[in-house]
Amino acid sequence: MNKNKRVVFLFKLLLLAYLGLLFIMTLLPDSSNITYETTVNLVPFTSIDNFFYDIMANGFIDWEFLATKPTNPTEIVLYTFTDSFKNLAGNIILLMPLGFLYPLSRKNKVGFFHAFVVILGTTCTIELIQYLFLTSRRADIDDIILNLIGGMIGYLIYKWIE
Repeated sequence: MNKNKRVVFLFKLLLLAYLGLLFIMTLLPDSSNITYETTVNLVPFTSIDNFFYDIMANGFIDWEFLATKPTNPTEIVLYTFTDSFKNLAGNIILLMPLGFLYPLSRKNKVGFFHAFVVILGTTCTIELIQYLFLTSRRADIDDIILNLIGGMIGYLIYKWIE
């Protein structure tokens, strides 16, 4: 793919906007979940296993909520899926744009290992900041795993359309 300067600039702007949204979604305090203690999970696949168990037991759609026949579109979007499903899918989807937009915003080609390091570095930085500075967020190795999977899916989509 031959990238001219305007296209690269446009993708840099999109990447910058995405990084701003990523910052808002991951590094601003969550006022609904303030615990005043730092929580961390360093055991890989613990949260993922718990989420899969919950999905297998309860499904990924909250049928009790849907039985109330909601009409508010915001509530439908926010509460139709179970928290476990939203956590798994959300962590994967969260870094997909990074894997896609980062290579597009670079003049030179970005290889698999380069993309892997950038995505891993980004998600590790987010989790480290959450651990050090945010008591309303939980630092979790499983978030790193899921974010890395999502980012690499985004990179593979980039390679597919390249």
